[in-house]
Amino acid sequence: MSNVDKQVEKEVFFGTWPVLKKERKYGFIDALLVLSGYCIATWSYTQGSYLATLVGFKQLLIGAFLAALFMLLVYQLPVILSVRYGIDIWMWLRSVFGTKGVNIITIAIIIVNFPWYAVCCELFADSMENLLGLFGIALFPGGHLILSLSCVILGTLIAYKGIGSITWTTRILVPLLLLVGVVVVIVGFTSVPIDVIWNYKPELTGDTSSTVNYVLSIEANFAFVITLVGGMAEVPRLCKSEKSGFYAGVFGQGLAGSFFVVVGAVMAIAMQHVTGTMSDDPTLMMATLSAPILGLSSLLLVAFANVGTQAVGSYIYGVMLKSTFKKVSYRVLVLILGAYVAILCVWGKIIEYFGSFLTIGALVYAPLAALLCVDFFLVRKQKIDLKSAFEVEGHDHYRYTKGFNIVGAICFILGFLFSLLIYDPIKGVIHVKPLFMLTPTGASFLFTGVLYFILSRFPDIRRYIRRDAYSVPDPTPFDREKVPPRQNFFLYPIMLLLCKIITMRNHLKIDKHNMEGVKPPFLVLGTHNSFTDFYVSPLCLAPYRANYISELEGFEMYGEWIYRQVGCLGTRKFINDQALIKNIRKVIDRGDIMVIYPSARYANVGTDSELPMSVAKLARMLKVPVVTLNMQGNYLLSPIWNLKERKSVKLHADVDLALTAEQVRTLSTEQIHKILEEKLKFDEYKYQRDNNMVIADDFRAEGLQKPLYQCRCCGKEFSMTTKGSKIKCSSCGAEYEMDELGTLHKGDESLYIPDWYEWERQNVHKQIDEGKYRFDGKVHIEALPNAVNFVDCGEGRLIHDKDGFTLEYYDYRNDKRDTLHFAPKSTISIHTEYDYRGKGECITLSTYDDTFFIYPRCEGFSATKLQFATEYMAKL
Repeated sequence: MSNVDKQVEKEVFFGTWPVLKKERKYGFIDALLVLSGYCIATWSYTQGSYLATLVGFKQLLIGAFLAALFMLLVYQLPVILSVRYGIDIWMWLRSVFGTKGVNIITIAIIIVNFPWYAVCCELFADSMENLLGLFGIALFPGGHLILSLSCVILGTLIAYKGIGSITWTTRILVPLLLLVGVVVVIVGFTSVPIDVIWNYKPELTGDTSSTVNYVLSIEANFAFVITLVGGMAEVPRLCKSEKSGFYAGVFGQGLAGSFFVVVGAVMAIAMQHVTGTMSDDPTLMMATLSAPILGLSSLLLVAFANVGTQAVGSYIYGVMLKSTFKKVSYRVLVLILGAYVAILCVWGKIIEYFGSFLTIGALVYAPLAALLCVDFFLVRKQKIDLKSAFEVEGHDHYRYTKGFNIVGAICFILGFLFSLLIYDPIKGVIHVKPLFMLTPTGASFLFTGVLYFILSRFPDIRRYIRRDAYSVPDPTPFDREKVPPRQNFFLYPIMLLLCKIITMRNHLKIDKHNMEGVKPPFLVLGTHNSFTDFYVSPLCLAPYRANYISELEGFEMYGEWIYRQVGCLGTRKFINDQALIKNIRKVIDRGDIMVIYPSARYANVGTDSELPMSVAKLARMLKVPVVTLNMQGNYLLSPIWNLKERKSVKLHADVDLALTAEQVRTLSTEQIHKILEEKLKFDEYKYQRDNNMVIADDFRAEGLQKPLYQCRCCGKEFSMTTKGSKIKCSSCGAEYEMDELGTLHKGDESLYIPDWYEWERQNVHKQIDEGKYRFDGKVHIEALPNAVNFVDCGEGRLIHDKDGFTLEYYDYRNDKRDTLHFAPKSTISIHTEYDYRGKGECITLSTYDDTFFIYPRCEGFSATKLQFATEYMAKL
């Protein structure tokens, strides 16, 4: 490789990999000077003269500074990520667009942004042509094009030679540009009366509106600062502090850049006053308003400055493209960029369409900025998976769909189209004036940001765009103390309609007993068979709204906001949650309904679990009526061991006033417990037989081996398999078939599923009594600290014996291996899952700040057996 290629490869390497804190070079002043130097270019004069055609000087002055600063205070916020991680925004944008999608965005940015350098070349040609005209020399036909192309060629040659030429060019460029600016200010304000500039107002023609012009000026200021970021993404990561990186960008563009825009406006206004024609050429201005010799001197400065600016731009964007197209030579990329600018110069209308060019650039940058801000602060919470961003082997969270984040791409495209619906930047036609008043850039920014945020709240979309949640999890514990709101008043009728539609196909019938005159507040205790319970319960309690207790997995699955809006209280299963008790009390005290499912998990085989005595104690404490909700058919519709819905299942629910407020106050805890236990008994298979409910689905027994894990014939554990309507022992070959009414048959023998289940329970009790029970095996562990994400705790070990549970795991909070112990007395039961989200069988154990989902990585793991043992040892 040549020295230039080696240097560029080095620059690409250091421009890609994170810059460590000890390698940071810039403080606030250093970064401010570098960014100011990049912003100060002769195109600032073009921006100033363009603004002078739209608004008066006072409005221009306010807009140039305040609009720029306002936009930068928002748009520069993601600079924080550059400093924090030592990377540029293009690396972060891989999380928004995907590893391949960001390449397309990079190309789009160059297409809409690189025309700035055609502006430099046009200004160079204008300066040369105007100065020659002052000396009476007329250009030959095509001479202007040759001059502009010469700027392209010279700038490209400097960039072609590599980083050494660029370094010397920038060292000379910044002081020269500053010098030209100072001279322009002095000449402008000394050549015409100050009040001419201060009181300047443009002449409005035709039906031009001053309000529209003002909005266009603000839009131009937004666009001017927003489109400079493409070339400034490399600087903030070199700053020593986040404040330095942020404020250097804000003030570098917002003050220095805006100052030269105002200088350009002063120059244009002064030239119009003296010559009757506006000019954005400082060379012509100084030659006209001062002395030709000053114009000649400025020619050399401006010419070199424009050539240097074009060279710097070619280098910056060449490196950017080199990072995208790694196999293409840097020199080839620089030549391609030079050819692109040359084509624009041949076209020759970049200055004529300067306002349109600005707006089109902003139309691309506005949705880009919105996506970056929302993704950084609200979606990814300022954390990124660096290994996935750099495509380290085995880390592909940002690959998404073949390298493209479909959600980010759709939001970007819709944000771009949204601004076009408001305003046509080519023809200058306003389509939607109310939204136009926000400026096309502002409206597009808001629309894209809000759209992306709303989409990120949908669970499936959130999981899609937050594939990196395992790598950069949020460990903040769920706020169990937070008071649950009432069910959203506006959402409630939609929720009822949804529940009605879902249950309609299964002909839900609701019978109410002794409910006349019963009004909130009261406590509801419901049976728990499947997720269908959550569709049936609201219909049973209508027209009253209610609050529901839910495990945190529901909050994570559907989103905390929506779960709270439907009235859910978050908790962890089988822990002594005093915060939950306080919130239950608050719900009752404010006159609402509190719904609790005491079993705290779906029924394994369609029968009730033992009712904890604590439920009766809670009822006595609340001193309000207790209503029981006994639902039938919900388990049969989709049993936990096979969630695929069955046909022909009819749903039924009994709503019963089990205890009046007076009974709750006068009866003993034991009496209350006995009444509630009787009211909440159920047997789904008995309900099926009693109602002759035929379930003929050919998969009706598949998955039944999860609760029925032990062979009834040979007693072998974990040997049962299922297929279609049959369950079979792989050890002795015994086979049972489930009939269409849910009964198992082997020859002339008939067996009820709950009976088999209870037989297994007794066998576990016997093993414990004889001291033969123990589980010790490898497991995989995931923690759920909040409603945001799971945390991968890696491989661990689970032991269960007479001393309770012992869990050896990786403590992600302290970054070390640790051990948790759960005594039998403190664990009255466990939550069981037979195929949790497609990951397989698991159980959960909870602390106050974490719920641990434990998946087997060994033989002999049965969630059902562990549950039997846990419940029995808690009693012992």
